[in-house]
Amino acid sequence: MTKLVVGLGNPGSKYQQTRHNVGFQLVDHVAQKENITFKEDRIFQAEVASFFHRGEKIYLVKPTTFMNKSGLAVEALLAYYGLTAEDLILIYDDLDMAVGKVRLRTKGSAGGHNGIKHIIHLLGHSDFLRFKVGIGRPAPKQSVPNYVLGNFTAEEQIAMSEALERVTDGLYYYLETSDLEATMRHYNG
Repeated sequence: MTKLVVGLGNPGSKYQQTRHNVGFQLVDHVAQKENITFKEDRIFQAEVASFFHRGEKIYLVKPTTFMNKSGLAVEALLAYYGLTAEDLILIYDDLDMAVGKVRLRTKGSAGGHNGIKHIIHLLGHSDFLRFKVGIGRPAPKQSVPNYVLGNFTAEEQIAMSEALERVTDGLYYYLETSDLEATMRHYNG
């Protein structure tokens, strides 16, 4: 068994700690736990790292195409490794959930998320596992792009740190059990 764990975000240090880079932050966190480093692969337009967990090969992926073209890396890597959408796990930010809230889903719409829209467009369906991490909504007069590309407040960083631990635990739980229903029961909310 092989899994492709893709964190969505934008490349470059300028975006590293922004709300929109929650997916990158999570796969970076897992890479740190596994003591592995990412290598840029220009063919796949992604940074990729891999490790084995209980005999299963796990690829951690950070697309380098910027958010709106994330599907290019996802589609190419799935094809290259002979994987299907059942082997895909996406991690990304969600404006419609409170900061730090975590939700695991197996399908659904893009919910306005351009990275997810692109992936759904290229794969032709929305049936893939996803960990969504809430980043909250901007203030009424603040634009969505400025909000998602802004950094978390100190208070939000605490909630996000807890959320990243929760997603990491959920990811490992799912990798160990392959029990989607149990993972959803334990980690949604």
